[in-house]
Amino acid sequence: MIKKLRKKLILLFLFFTMSAFTIIILLMAGSIVANVQKSEMLFTANMCDSIKAQVKAGAGINDSDLSSNMNQVGGWVSISDGNSEISGQQHFTTSTDILMGQMNSQNIFSSTSVESDGNIETDIRTMYLVSGLQDEKYCGIHDIFQVSGTKYDLIFIAPQSKLWEIIKNNCSWYPFIWLSVLLLMYLMSRLLIGKAVEPVEATMKSQKRFIAAASHELKTPLSVIQANTETLCVDKADTTSQQKQKVVLDECGRMSALIQSMLRLASGDAGNWKMNMKETDVDSLLIETWEAFQEPARKKDIPINLDIEEHYPKLIGDKEHLSTVLGILIDNAISYSLPGSPIEMGAKLQQKQIVFYVTDHGAGIPDIEKEKVFERFYRADPSRNSKEHFGLGLCIAKEIVQLHQGTITLSDTAGGGCTFQVKLPIKRL
Repeated sequence: MIKKLRKKLILLFLFFTMSAFTIIILLMAGSIVANVQKSEMLFTANMCDSIKAQVKAGAGINDSDLSSNMNQVGGWVSISDGNSEISGQQHFTTSTDILMGQMNSQNIFSSTSVESDGNIETDIRTMYLVSGLQDEKYCGIHDIFQVSGTKYDLIFIAPQSKLWEIIKNNCSWYPFIWLSVLLLMYLMSRLLIGKAVEPVEATMKSQKRFIAAASHELKTPLSVIQANTETLCVDKADTTSQQKQKVVLDECGRMSALIQSMLRLASGDAGNWKMNMKETDVDSLLIETWEAFQEPARKKDIPINLDIEEHYPKLIGDKEHLSTVLGILIDNAISYSLPGSPIEMGAKLQQKQIVFYVTDHGAGIPDIEKEKVFERFYRADPSRNSKEHFGLGLCIAKEIVQLHQGTITLSDTAGGGCTFQVKLPIKRL
């Protein structure tokens, strides 16, 4: 139980800490992506400003100059003064005509106008973000400016880095940081949670030792009381004394069963259950268990129907403990079944497992309580609180099944009732 608690606490600690760190990592990656995209757009704008400055300075621009510059930056530019047009060509995945068409459709990112020389010259800049045919991104700039009365149109298109490329180039080391933090948090959680649960673990160990010791100490005097009560000479005509003797013997039997269960659980908690694993005949196990419960079932007029297949493979397990598991399931079925209501038990071969089952047609167990029935001292609604049971049987059965590396499950029986299934793997010695 402590191990399960420690694992759950570690998982919770890792979940919350790594969730917070993951959010931080994502925010950092998002900030880097935004900064890279912004810097690329600023670079595109600076290239336009450089061309404009060259025109305004009167240095002039020719096709070879534009092509040389555009080949270096991987962009496309066109500049026109109304009479002539020169351009520097760069081949994109999507043709410039399509990109120009998207820009003309007013997919505007931002637009600014700048007055200069007392409104004699006016610069207008419009920026666009457009997508190509393969979902690639481009930044387009359309500048309209005047120089000495001549109006110029400058169009500049530059590709933008893809999101994955930005992350790959700038955040490739983030996964290593994440894994390093995960390892660090795991080690810290083991240390801190281990220290935190030490008092709880010590308390539970002390409690288990007390239960084992108390159960052992109660076993002997109870046996003495039971033995002496059975030898008391009671007048057969005195029905009151006979009834009292029966009550004492019945209660001694109940207490003896409870102490035996507590001792068995205490032994399991201490890791002292020794499984005598050897080849076991499935049909013999079923028949012997079925025969052992014929008399209790007969007293309540409950038939137990046994279903055995022609051939089973040898099962590796502790026959005595497996018989205890089946006995617990059948005993519960008898206790909670109505007179005349049949019980089915048997086993079937399912893939590489032997599946034992016990089916009753009683009141059944609500879905909300199905998992709880395997808890210690848990009993379902008041209608099932029989004095014959203390809520320990199914817990013991589950422990034994798990030691056999199997599982025990509970489901509803068609028409009402419960079906318990014990699935055990088929192994070889």
